[in-house]
Amino acid sequence: MTQSAVQDNVPLGRRDLGYVAGVILIWIAVWIPRLEGPIDLRWDASAYYVLGTSVAEGKGYRLLNEPGEIEAVQYPPLLPLLVAAHQRVLGTSDYLVVGSRLRLFYLVLSGLYLLAAYLVVRRFLQAPLAFGAVAITGLSFYSFLYPSDSLYAEIPFALLSMLFLLCLWHSERLTFSVMAGVFAASAYLVRTAGLVLLAVWVADSLVRRRFRQAALRTAAAAVPILGWQAHINRVSDSAAYQQPAYPYQRAPYYYSNVTYAENSSLVDPFQPELGNTSPPDMVRRVAQNVLVLPRSIGESAWIPAASLPYLLEKLHRRLHIPWPHPPRDSVVTFAGVCQTLIGIGAVLGAGLLLKRGQWLYPLYFGLSLAIILLTPWASQFWRYLAPLTPLSLMFLVLLLDAAGQRLARRGGAWTRASGFLLAGTVVPMMLAQAVVAAGFLRLLPISYYTADGTERPGRLLTYEPVWHALDPALEFLRRNSDSNAVIATSVPQLTYLRTGRRAVLPPLEKDPDTAARYLDAVPVSYLVLDQLGLPGISERYAAPVIARYPRSWRQVYATPGTGVRVFERIR
Repeated sequence: MTQSAVQDNVPLGRRDLGYVAGVILIWIAVWIPRLEGPIDLRWDASAYYVLGTSVAEGKGYRLLNEPGEIEAVQYPPLLPLLVAAHQRVLGTSDYLVVGSRLRLFYLVLSGLYLLAAYLVVRRFLQAPLAFGAVAITGLSFYSFLYPSDSLYAEIPFALLSMLFLLCLWHSERLTFSVMAGVFAASAYLVRTAGLVLLAVWVADSLVRRRFRQAALRTAAAAVPILGWQAHINRVSDSAAYQQPAYPYQRAPYYYSNVTYAENSSLVDPFQPELGNTSPPDMVRRVAQNVLVLPRSIGESAWIPAASLPYLLEKLHRRLHIPWPHPPRDSVVTFAGVCQTLIGIGAVLGAGLLLKRGQWLYPLYFGLSLAIILLTPWASQFWRYLAPLTPLSLMFLVLLLDAAGQRLARRGGAWTRASGFLLAGTVVPMMLAQAVVAAGFLRLLPISYYTADGTERPGRLLTYEPVWHALDPALEFLRRNSDSNAVIATSVPQLTYLRTGRRAVLPPLEKDPDTAARYLDAVPVSYLVLDQLGLPGISERYAAPVIARYPRSWRQVYATPGTGVRVFERIR
């Protein structure tokens, strides 16, 4: 290597136009198969949509699926406000209509995110490697493809984060300084993790020893924080919160109905019987997360380990390779090792940049990781890490380049060759594997139903058969249940959207007698058993109630060939 591929504050040039065009082509290529139909509205996405509907209808910030239409305290309001804006412009809350426009909205947001990410990493990487880092980001399942297919906060947050970093880089100018604060505040109102951006904005002034500016930024940063916390405190102190419509409506395990602080106070929010987190529990949680985090960084930035056996099987068949099929466990283990090395490399690369006196990106990266380490949702780390992927890959390249330069300077032919290979081939190899993985992705069938009951087929990423089996079950409830019925299900907000009926989470109570008593208190009219797997709500907490009280419930529907069943309460 005669010249480092990494250098500080790299100026943009004409050749960047070609790489920007490449980024745009990747963005278009991964979106062409996904342009039709509503955006994915599962899990948190349906909660955002329901909250947006409440705002659009002038009811305030409420979960309309809940008995009593309770005020929400879990989700910051900016994404629901964007949903509400779409509904007001379109004049409808029909998720088939609005969801399709939201898909196009995320198409635009995700493209802007990739372009902003290129400008961010280009500060320290030469154009080819900057392109490689952003291309891998755009092909990453966990960091881009799935988040851009779902009404999650990750893509808006990622875009705002990149815009913040770009503006803060030019914070010597007042306009950019103010815009950095606006983007940071907006990010906080999209995801609570935006608190990190506000902290970095203030730290920028402190590092520059501009204490008056730091005081002004602190005051400005406090506005969105205090505003949202004031809402949370008002709702939490209200009589409606203290005396809910049914006993477990504001239980700490009911994640959509309580604050992050309450939910994360449990050792495991999806197994509340394990109790609240004690100081020793918190130490263990952080220690376990430290061990998990490097692999999670690598998996979020690259490809899911579990997908590699599937990819190798596809290649095996496509290329007619006569070798035996690779053993699944060995492949997953090898992928896990690679992902862990990627994660460790990203962390070390951040430290290397910090050592060079460039603190902005490493501080944002480090504070974000620190917050992630405190959370109990290790299975959701990919979501929290997704907006960091361009930086993770940039830090990895930094480390590889530094190691390659050191080897090249040692003088021997083999060490020079090793240095070149280390810094010059890892990113292309990762990119090639990401291209193959993205090329083999399949869109899976989903069944929507119009108001007259006509089935409208569509396709989504990761909509496995266990999800597809829920579609006719929810349509059965829409057609056959009373308008005042209440449904208990693992996916209450989605069920509300699909049926128009009130829907609640089953009580996460290990004792089936307690769970049955709580269901009576709602009162629940129908109980849906699914096969969604993790987090196992239906299997661990709903099914035992049916088993314990078989005479209180009768099966009224089952999706053929699946374990999805609908039970109606016997009056």
